[in-house]
Amino acid sequence: MRLNLPNFAAKAEYRNGARTLRITLRPGHKWSDGHPVTADDYVFWFNHVLMNEELTPVVEPRFKGARIEKHDAHSFSYHFPQPMPLFVNHLAHNSSRLAMPAHFMRRYHPAFTDPAQLEREAEELGLQDWLTYFAAVNSTTDLMHFNRPVLTAYVLVSRTSTRALLRRNPYYFKVDPEGNQLPYIDYLEVQRVDSPEIMAAKASTGQVDFAGRQFMTADIPLFKRFEQHNGYSTYVWPRPYGSDVVLQFNLNHPDEGQRRIFQDVRFRRAMSLAINREEINDIVYFGYGVPRQLTVVSASRYFEPEFATAWAEFDPVRARALFDEMGLVDRDGDGRRERLDGEPLQITLEYMIGETPKQVTLDLVSAHWREVGVNVNLKQISGTLQRIRARAGLMDMTIWHADRNADILFPIEPYWYVPTNGGWEQSQWSKWTRWYFSDGALGWEPPAQIKELIGWWETLRRTTDEDERIAMGKKILRSQAENLWALGVIGLGPHPVVVSGKLRNVPLQGYWGWDSRWTWPYYPETWYLDEEVAK
Repeated sequence: MRLNLPNFAAKAEYRNGARTLRITLRPGHKWSDGHPVTADDYVFWFNHVLMNEELTPVVEPRFKGARIEKHDAHSFSYHFPQPMPLFVNHLAHNSSRLAMPAHFMRRYHPAFTDPAQLEREAEELGLQDWLTYFAAVNSTTDLMHFNRPVLTAYVLVSRTSTRALLRRNPYYFKVDPEGNQLPYIDYLEVQRVDSPEIMAAKASTGQVDFAGRQFMTADIPLFKRFEQHNGYSTYVWPRPYGSDVVLQFNLNHPDEGQRRIFQDVRFRRAMSLAINREEINDIVYFGYGVPRQLTVVSASRYFEPEFATAWAEFDPVRARALFDEMGLVDRDGDGRRERLDGEPLQITLEYMIGETPKQVTLDLVSAHWREVGVNVNLKQISGTLQRIRARAGLMDMTIWHADRNADILFPIEPYWYVPTNGGWEQSQWSKWTRWYFSDGALGWEPPAQIKELIGWWETLRRTTDEDERIAMGKKILRSQAENLWALGVIGLGPHPVVVSGKLRNVPLQGYWGWDSRWTWPYYPETWYLDEEVAK
């Protein structure tokens, strides 16, 4: 995942020591309503969404001090205060969010429409204010549908709580080698079901043409068993994740006693040594995952084998010795260790499930930890609560899957290794992240070791020297291997993808996950239904 190819842009050119990136759009591209795609669409998003303090209260680090300049209808430049040679990675992976149909969205923005009018309209629709009104109009997934133009291969026609109907975008810009406009398939029906179990049941009985989201590794035997009888194939694509479950301790815990324990590297090392990764691989992954410590995928140019093996062996004897060395001992003989202040060592791990085998992994890991005297209570919570508590730094522990570990994303979003993300999926270091985001005005000032991590990443993302970039990336990952800022369990887990026997052009091999944007690299607009098989 290193090669970036042109798409809407004819070319992207760095100038001024990588402080300026000039984008030249291909003329003739259109939104789904037929209106031309121009530089105005990128300027509108940058100036009136990203830089609007109400819509974007905190600007992400990559855009701090940046500005945009329009040259003509089809070219514009991003100007950065410092070199940004990796900004093209962001464009390649997530550029769809950097443009909005300005001709359409201006109508709902107070810079172009009377704010009082927008507030009245929001109230009439039962929305809180112009901000929620703007977000609703911009959304293509909400039940309240405003027909916002898109650039995707398909356009939403209708949506209910259980299904969505999409038709091919008549202005989609891609064609096949013979000049036929893509996509080949005219209509898509997307069904929403109430549970992963129902989803797996529908897929295994041949009721879908393509499915993969929210399937689990444990579904593979079910899909394989019925694929021949029900006319589909089960492709197994690895997930490009450093770990399917990344275990995070709150290093900025509000309780000083708990914080002191979590910040002690001996504790994190002991917790890692207590995990029997081989057992988890056999039980959960049928032996096809990769037991490893949290780090980048092995195909990465930043990878070193010792990063994946650091403190990843199963050694409960050594784990117990490290706990004892810290003074975390069982004083009352109940099989559970006490804190340094004599209070019971009680840890609650709050989590939400999805995409990877999180629940069964947690069940096994928590059992391993009980064997060495550490009791971790598991508490499944809603996505809403996860967002609130993780961002506020209120959790003892949480988990997610360690995406952003392939070369397209690791160098620009090293979230698991450097405090640069204030998102809901992390709880390691929210106070240090806030300090970094606010240039020291908010949060907690981190120790020198964490400042060093931030400094290495700043060098990595600014340098135009590839060798220096790789060296900085390896320093960050070597620090992770030594300090275990978060723990990995199993990486590159197998993921089932169900493909109907009549669906053509779907590759047998691929990667499934956020780093690869699931099916994006495999050109789903070129997939088609074989009418002979369909009969």
